[in-house]
Formats: sequence, structure tokens, C-alpha cells
Amino acid sequence: MSGSPQPHYQTLYRACIKDTASQGAELMRSTLARALHALPQAAAGLEDVVERGLLQDAVEVLRERQQTLIDAFPQALLTEFAHAIAGDRGSWLSFESLALLGDEQMQDNADLVRACGALEEAVRPELLELENTLVSAQLTPEGAAQRHPLRPEVYVRSVHRLARHSPVSPAVRRRWVRHLPLLMAPELARTYAAMEQRLRPQDAASTPQPPARQEDVDRATQLTIRELRKLMEGDPADGAARARRAGAVFAETEFSQTVPAALQMVQDMRKVDQLVLQLRQRQAAMPGTERDSLEAFREALRREAKQPAQALGLEVVHLMIANLAADPRLLPPVRALVREIEPPLLRLALADPRFFSDRSHPARRLLQEITQHSLAWSSPQEPGFPAFMDSLQQATDALLDARANGPEAFEIALLALQDAWDEAQPRGRRNRERAVRALIRAEQRNLLAERVGRELLKRREALGAPAEALAFLTGPWAHVLAQARLTDLAAQEDPGGYGWVATTVLWSVQASLAGHVANQQVQMVQRIRQGLASIDYLPADTQRWLHLLAALRDLALSATPASAERIARERGPERVSTWLAPLEMHESGYVPDTPMPLAAGNTPEPDTLPVQDLAVGSYVDLLAGGWERWQLTWASPHGLLFMFTNAAGATRSMTRRKLDQMLSQGAVRLVSAHPVVDGALDAVARAAWRNSL
Repeated sequence: MSGSPQPHYQTLYRACIKDTASQGAELMRSTLARALHALPQAAAGLEDVVERGLLQDAVEVLRERQQTLIDAFPQALLTEFAHAIAGDRGSWLSFESLALLGDEQMQDNADLVRACGALEEAVRPELLELENTLVSAQLTPEGAAQRHPLRPEVYVRSVHRLARHSPVSPAVRRRWVRHLPLLMAPELARTYAAMEQRLRPQDAASTPQPPARQEDVDRATQLTIRELRKLMEGDPADGAARARRAGAVFAETEFSQTVPAALQMVQDMRKVDQLVLQLRQRQAAMPGTERDSLEAFREALRREAKQPAQALGLEVVHLMIANLAADPRLLPPVRALVREIEPPLLRLALADPRFFSDRSHPARRLLQEITQHSLAWSSPQEPGFPAFMDSLQQATDALLDARANGPEAFEIALLALQDAWDEAQPRGRRNRERAVRALIRAEQRNLLAERVGRELLKRREALGAPAEALAFLTGPWAHVLAQARLTDLAAQEDPGGYGWVATTVLWSVQASLAGHVANQQVQMVQRIRQGLASIDYLPADTQRWLHLLAALRDLALSATPASAERIARERGPERVSTWLAPLEMHESGYVPDTPMPLAAGNTPEPDTLPVQDLAVGSYVDLLAGGWERWQLTWASPHGLLFMFTNAAGATRSMTRRKLDQMLSQGAVRLVSAHPVVDGALDAVARAAWRNSL
């Protein structure tokens, strides 16, 4: 299959997700029928009397609430699908949440992880076939072939959501989550098989294999959740004590007789900097030995770590860097650079454990800035990327050459990077600020214009007015009235006299009222021109509205066939849900909305799948002839307008309606909804959870 985007498959995929959610009731019906047959037998076979009684109670409550659960499951599925589509990290397994979990939450998470593993194992053949097809059709999130919204984990989370919102005891809820997911495996397997057939690309000569599954990668470490929690909950004072003992960590030991020559200087913390420099020199002189050198360095630090927290810190850093270096969203030069700064991060983990628990720690912020900024480019050949890598390399060199053992060197490197980026794009920063100001003005005017339009429609004289006249008054003229109110400093009752125009237009287009304002037409036309000019309305569109209003007036004064034919010929400008002035559109790179029908009642049926909410900071690929990388850098206070920025500092803005439309058509592809470093640490937490079962 070619690498070109195929929105057809994206639309079909969304249809499949909606259909799957709508079939959730039947899936839950079959699951509960199987549960009510199998669980009593399972309870009877339990030797633990207490557990037997608890499971029997859970079965009885399940029987009582059977229909309620069946009816509620489709909505629970739809909600979890929406969270997954939006790139939800799954806060119940996030790295930051570990220190906040109580004993009951720990047990709940363990049950969820165990249920996810059991369900995934039961449907693995069908799941692999579906994931192969999703990869072939380019429907999986970039860099995360198994993070699609239909994965078994999302079904388990849906069951958990259903149980959590049911009025049952924690004991009952916990046993539902433990047993129900695996019992839905036969239906879920059939769902996957049917969807794979529906989504399989017709022109796929060969189906690519997805990357290794995360649980297979997790087996490379033995880190457990208990150990990780101890590291996260460590006493801050203990870090200072470890720093004072740093020299002792690298005291003379038998290890110094066995390490490679490049590591012979590991005698105390002050000389680790020299070790890093020597390591870099060896890598430069002997290409291909970088991995061996890094592994030797890690092993040296592991052997010399005297405190359990130090060994755990080294393991977390290594896993985090391994996750980042394997993330395909990061370009190869960036992944290589991340590997390059692993030694100073390992050194820091021994002396300053705040790196893991403090999001504002300079080392974590530096790593996050490097990885997040790099997502602005989708290829090393794109303009600006070589200069970006030069700034990264200079900051990295300064970090590796530093002699400090704490966060100071990372702080200096971070400030240097931020200064370099600010100097490189002063024009881009000014463009963004100008665009934001224009969009804020536009949102304020549009919101007020919408309210003004509703007020106009409630007026008695609007009841018999033609739809075309109402379209003018609730469209461009409502913006004129809103702009006049926003700029009026004298608190006038009718600023600009534009309210009089609305009344005159309504009277002039109705046969019973037109004669009363026939002598005011010249003044009305002048005031309309003046008002539309105040919002920079295009003169050509102004003229079209005036022609249409004149035709409506003539028809009201003399209802002849000629007047009716003239109405059919005269058409006003196309209406949009959100209107921006030409200068506002230019300053913000505005992508126009799809025109709306002139009269209400012909709007298409909305997409029943919840819209994907993008968080500010998310990186996406937008389809415009080809895929282009943009970052969502601003959302208006009322969620009406969104602004994207690319690596060159250019801006592109659009309404929520336009963004939702592009999402549903597959013209927006999510790259990253959360910081890449957060995802790497979350993967460490997930590995620890799986290793703890």
C-alpha cells in the first residue's frame, strides 16, 4: 500500500468504531449470560470461604442489575473510545500517579492490569490480524501501533467505568472487573475479525507487521511497582545525604581491576565527568562501539551504587531513555542525541532523585524541551531542522563538558537552548502574538454577534420576514452591531444607528410594512455600506446583499412574477458559522469554514462519535495537498477558534466546526497529545505494573 494518505479508510474506521459501540449492548448481554452460568461454578470451586461468599454476592448483584448494565455499556464504550482517540495517557497507570495511590487504588489498578493481560491473551490472534490491517491502512497513531482505540485495554476500562458508576459495593465492583473482561473474549474476537475484513485495504500486497508489543519489551526489566513507589516517595533529605556520600559511592573496590580501560577513572563522583568525556572520545574514535560503551558505563554505575534507591534510579533512567530512543516519532538524529545524554542523567539519578518526582526539575524540563521541540519536524530534510540540531548539539556538548554533579548544568543547558530558539524565531513569535490578538477580537465579536442575532429573531416584526433578510441580519449585520457595541465607549443606546437599520430592513421586506419605510431606502443603503465597511466586509459581498435586499423590497411593494424571478436570481454571499474579517484571516492564517445553508433545517446529521479534543501543545499532521506537521499552540477562551503553528513560525487557524470536520474526514492525524517524556515514564510505570502481578 502506498504511503499516501487515504481519508476513505479514516472515515470507514470511525464508522467501525461507532458501529462497535452501538453493538456494545449485545456484547454485554452475551458476556453477562456467560458470567451468570460460569461464575457460580467458579465460586463453588473456591477453597477460600470468604472469597467464595464475595464472588457469590457479586453474581447475585450482577443478576439483579443485568439489564441496566446492558443498556449502559454502549455509552461507556463510546466514552472510552473518545478518550483513546484523543490520546488519553490512561492516568490510572501514569508515572506521576504512583505516589498518590492508596491501598485500594493500588488493588484496583492491579486488577485492571491483570484483566487487560488476560483479555488480550485470549483474543491475541484476531487482535494481531486487526492491528496488521490498521497499520497497512495507516490508521494507528504514529509510533504506537498498539495504542488504537479498539485495543482490549479500552474494553476493560469500559467495564471498569460501568462498575464504578454502578451503585454497588467496592467488593462487588472489584470482582466484576476481575471476571467480566475475560468472559467477553469470544464476542470481542468475533468483533475484531469482522472489523479486520471490513478495513482490509484492497490494494495491500503485503501486510506489515506491527512493532514488538509493549509487554514483550517490559520483560527486559524486573522493576516492580513497589520499588518504583519507594523511589517516588523518597525523603528529599535523603537526596542530600546521598550527595554527601557521593565520594564513598565511588571508593576503591575490586571492581576497579575488572572494568574496561575507558572506565578506570570511576573512583569518585568528581571524576564521573571525566569518564563521560572519555566515553565520548572512545565513541568518536571507534564507530560502532557506542552501545557497548554505554552498557559498560551503566554496569559500572550499577555495581558502585550503594543505596537501593540509587540502583532503582539508574534503572528508571535507562528504561526511560530506551523508550525515548525507540520512539519513532522522534527523528533518528534526535534519538541519537537522547542516547548521548544518558550518562549525565545516570550520574544525576545517583545524586538528585528529584528528577523523577519533580516535573519542573531542570533535567526533566531539558529532556522534555528537546523531545517536544523536535516533533515540529517530520523529516530531517525539512527546512530549519539542521539549525535546530546544531543548537541541540551545542547544548549537549556544554552539558557533557560540565563539571557540576547536580541540576545546575542542566539548568544552564536549558536556558541556552531557550535563548537560541528565541533568537532564531523573533519574527515567528511576533506573528503568533499578532494572530492571537486577531483571533481574540474575532471570537469576542462572533460570540456577541450570535447573541445579537438571537435577539433579532425574537422581535415581533421578524416573524413574517423572508429567510434571506433574516440571514443578512443574523449574519453580517449582527457583526456590525456587535462591533459597534464592542468599540462604543460612550454607552450609547444604538451606537452608530445600526439598530435602526435592522428595523428598517425587517419592515422593507414585508408587504404589510414596506410602504411605511419606502422613503427611507436611500438612507438605509448608505448606513448599510457604512456599517459593513466598519467590519472590513468585502465590497463585492456588500453589493450582493444590497441587490438581494432591493429585490426583496420590490417584491414586498409589488408581488409580480418578475419580482419573484429576480429573487431567484439574486443570491447573497455564502454564510459561515464563524466570520472573520479579511485582515483577521490574513494575520491568523485562517482556514475558512464550509458554507452553511441560507435557511435553517438542512444541516447534515452530526457525527455521533464524540469529537476528538486536542490539548494545547499537541502535535498533528494536517492534510493540505500532503501531510504537514503543525502544533496546536492556542485555543480561544470559549473554545471557538484554534491556532496551529509550524516549525517556520507560520500560523494556521480554524473554527472548532472546521477542526471537527477535518478530524472526522481523516484530514488531521494525531502525532502526540502529551509530552513524549511523560509517555516514556508512563511506559516505565506500565512495565512495573506488569512485573508486579
